[in-house]
Amino acid sequence: VAGFRLAGGKRITVVGDWSGDTPESRFLHEVRDGACDLFATTLSPDYNAAHRDHLHLDQAARGAMGWRACR
Repeated sequence: VAGFRLAGGKRITVVGDWSGDTPESRFLHEVRDGACDLFATTLSPDYNAAHRDHLHLDQAARGAMGWRACR
């Protein structure tokens, strides 16, 4: 997920709005945190540079122990 277009037309993007202490940044961090409850793997720009412009959301099974990642 690279970004969102809100009902009023406003755009919020991971690459443009992830950093800082803005309402847009807080929104993206809340989306990431909420996704951790729904997906086995949730990776954000906080994980590595390869994820600087998107949220990686993955439901694939991760081993016999049900390994999960939320970063």
